[in-house]
Amino acid sequence: MFEHLFAERGLSLDRLKTLIEVAKAGSIAAAARGDSARQSLYSRQIKELEEFFGVELASRRGKVLALTGAGWELVRLASESLCLLDDFKSRSRNLPYRFTIGAGDSLHAWVVAPVLASIQKRGLPWPFALENLRNSEIPSKLQNMDIDFGIVRTSALEAEGLESRVICSMDYALYVPAALAGKKARGKKEDFLRLLEMFPLATLGSGSGFHALLKRNCAEFGIRLRVQCETQSFPFAARMLKSGAFMAILPCMAEKELGKGFVKVTHPALDGLSRSISLAWNPRLLRVRPSAKQVIDVFSIPEQE
Repeated sequence: MFEHLFAERGLSLDRLKTLIEVAKAGSIAAAARGDSARQSLYSRQIKELEEFFGVELASRRGKVLALTGAGWELVRLASESLCLLDDFKSRSRNLPYRFTIGAGDSLHAWVVAPVLASIQKRGLPWPFALENLRNSEIPSKLQNMDIDFGIVRTSALEAEGLESRVICSMDYALYVPAALAGKKARGKKEDFLRLLEMFPLATLGSGSGFHALLKRNCAEFGIRLRVQCETQSFPFAARMLKSGAFMAILPCMAEKELGKGFVKVTHPALDGLSRSISLAWNPRLLRVRPSAKQVIDVFSIPEQE
């Protein structure tokens, strides 16, 4: 059995692990972290894999190592096989597998954190690692099984071979410290216009797609958007709001963390910012780690206690 695989030397778990690491890093130098001896070892190991399989796995393009179609196919097969072996070892030693979740700061803070708290309270056995990623990075990392789950804007899931489930909606509103809003503020669109003209605003910065869409939506209603504090994440905008010196446009899911002392103001200009959020995964994950199905079910519960 498997005589064809073992008729020649050159195939090993160590060599396959090297190919996966180099694929993730994008170059042998990056994978070796500047260690010249390790770079030489990695180059030799990939060459040995190419000789064993009789196919080119990678080619250099400047300083970047570009995997061929065969190279990426072998990375996917090797990743799945190593996941199976790692899972078997963990189960044999009665160790729980650590699931990795990729998402942005806002989703980690206001979607993932409540779910993980619920998991701990219920005594479920899974440890988690959180990886901060952009929406655009998550599909490819799921395809390569670099992460187990991604929580991402549904419209960003165009990659083939992934499965997903919508878990929540992200809607937006203007939040104003009650001391700034005054007693007359009732959260109506008239308040939105008045408050934007009177007090400094914090929200996601001009380099983001969100900011561009917000500015365009406001322009359609004749509103000139002025942002006095551009942030890299919504959680930081929420911190500026809590300082009492700024208003902030935030996802409504932040309300539980904000607590009392703030006025929520809605406006049609913010309605077009709404988007659905999905939990995504590679279907191969369910084959190699059946317990992943339970994790999916936990994240699919609409409201965590």
